[in-house]
Amino acid sequence: MLNNYLFFVGACPFNFTAAESIMGITATDCFTAFPPYLANVVCCPQLHATLVILIGQSSKKTTLLALNETLSKQCLFDVNQVLASQGANDNLQQICKVRESNLTEGSCPVKDVRELGKTVDTSKLISSCQKIDLVNECYSLTCQNALSEAARNISLKLGDLSDVPQLSDIDEDCKSIVLRWLPSKLSPSSAKEVIRGLSNCHINKGFPLVSFLLQSCCGCSS
Repeated sequence: MLNNYLFFVGACPFNFTAAESIMGITATDCFTAFPPYLANVVCCPQLHATLVILIGQSSKKTTLLALNETLSKQCLFDVNQVLASQGANDNLQQICKVRESNLTEGSCPVKDVRELGKTVDTSKLISSCQKIDLVNECYSLTCQNALSEAARNISLKLGDLSDVPQLSDIDEDCKSIVLRWLPSKLSPSSAKEVIRGLSNCHINKGFPLVSFLLQSCCGCSS
């Protein structure tokens, strides 16, 4: 099993071995014959969580929470190859609309772990997001509010943004950076639970049990 993971690693800084269990779950959730209508409920959220975790885990060595587009392309290729070798659909980038730019910092002014630590209240982030209530989070927004607050603090490093039309895009890009930071402080399995829980809130707009029931019925992992 490990040989498969090591074989595909090139310039990409991802540690596939450390995330082996998460990759296995993703391969199962995105199995070759999974029903297309479940892509946005089961497979794509899990793929998204996996990419966030891989970047966050790699930041322990690189200190970076984003990749340049060249590395993004290489890493997405490697991820696809590893998952396909485990039985996943080999067209996940197209199915889940994943682009190289999704792994970059976008318009966020911070991508360095140390800079993030100086800018946001990391203790508050950990206490709010290290373990979330999969049902109540969609209503209490405890972790989501902490992520948004941290993202806004990072965005403000660009100066006064009150008249910037792309402010929401900047905030979203910074929220992605903050979300990638969490797996650098959590185990891959704990990070997966948090990220999938947040995804369920987004997908079901406050009704995460819909996703849970679908996954239970089709036998998919969550």
